[in-house]
Amino acid sequence: MIIGRLAAAMRGQDWFTVVLETVVVVIGIFIGLQADDWNSARQDRQDEQEFMWRLHSDMMLAEKLSVRLRDRRLDQVGALVTAGDVFFERTDRGELSANECFSIGVSNLFNINAPGLPAFDELIGIGRLGIIRDVELRGALVSLEQTRRALAALISIQSGQSTFTHLPSRFPDLLRMVTYVEPGSNEIRVHFTCDLAGMKSNQQFLNQWAVNADGYDAFVRDGLAPWVAQFEKVHELVDAALGVDHGRDE
Repeated sequence: MIIGRLAAAMRGQDWFTVVLETVVVVIGIFIGLQADDWNSARQDRQDEQEFMWRLHSDMMLAEKLSVRLRDRRLDQVGALVTAGDVFFERTDRGELSANECFSIGVSNLFNINAPGLPAFDELIGIGRLGIIRDVELRGALVSLEQTRRALAALISIQSGQSTFTHLPSRFPDLLRMVTYVEPGSNEIRVHFTCDLAGMKSNQQFLNQWAVNADGYDAFVRDGLAPWVAQFEKVHELVDAALGVDHGRDE
């Protein structure tokens, strides 16, 4: 109808009507486009809020699945360092602690569960990463996935190498293993007894321990620690965005 009136006005050289009808058409188009933008922006905000809660749920599950081994692995690298101090008499202590002995026994184990975040993977898959308005969070999520892949690659490489040895199997007289059930968790754990004098006098053992310790340090320094730090950063950003307080220690 508007187009018909506009055509008639042009044929009759009614320029005022032409201008008026053109303005009406342009304003109508503008309002329609603006309404589409508003609706799209509102939908993006709703989708972002839904994504953030799904992401938070994924992170809580990922932490639950990884925290037990994660904390042990991070603790063991420090115990390996202090065990080396005892081996090479860089300390006045003349014995290994239970934790140091344990760290020696598991120094070839690089396994850790580093779950992905399904909500983030889905967002990447459908090309909607842009709905996350927080630029810092968006970048942190991408970095988290990069550190997770780097950790998985490092675990795959080091776990498949024969360079790293299960010391209790190779030196059973120096490292004795006993299993027990941990009270409370009912988890089967392993306890090690270390023959420190025998270890210090066995150069083959010391050489292999040094290889294991170096590999374990690389596993933590270049894989596990960066992933854990990035995971915690993303978790804090998500909590802040949602107003969630887990009661973390200051």
